[in-house]
Formats: sequence, C-alpha cells, structure tokens
Amino acid sequence: MATELKSIDIGRLPELVRLACEVKETREPRVLRWEGEDIAILVPVKPAARPRRRARSKADYEAFLSSAGGWRDLIDAEKLIEDIYESRRISSRPPVEL
Repeated sequence: MATELKSIDIGRLPELVRLACEVKETREPRVLRWEGEDIAILVPVKPAARPRRRARSKADYEAFLSSAGGWRDLIDAEKLIEDIYESRRISSRPPVEL
C-alpha cells in the first residue's frame, strides 16, 4: 500500500508556485538544485494522457479475420483441454497447517 505524501502549502512562495505551474503545464519534471547539489525533483501530479490509438483499417480487420483457425493443425484441442483439467487436479501448494 502506498503511503500518503505530506503536503506543503506554497501559496506564500510565488517563485515556487510559478515553477510548479510550469511543470504542470509542460508535463516535464524538474530537478531542484541548491549549491550545486540535486536536492529534490518536482514532477506533475496527474499522469500524462495516453496516446490515442490509430483508427483500425480494413486491412487490420482482414488480417484479424484471416488469423482465425491458424492453430488448427498444430495442436490437438481435445488433448489440450484434457491436459488443462489434469493440471488443475494436481496441487502444487504445500499443505496448510493450522
């Protein structure tokens, strides 16, 4: 579980407010440096928006449909189902002691 970060009101520090607003707008973190030493990182709170997916083309749909049945002659479906049920019957966990 993540711990909650302590918050600091920066209302009386106009330069820090300006910098925080810049980080929020540009979505680019900044390293805070004091006397030649990196002491903190200022990062935007909300995650950047995920890139939009490109629209699916007719070729995409045709490729998807053509893949149906692609494993037909590679595996025995009934044997695969049988193996899955068999592996579920075998317990790989140690017994629980109360």
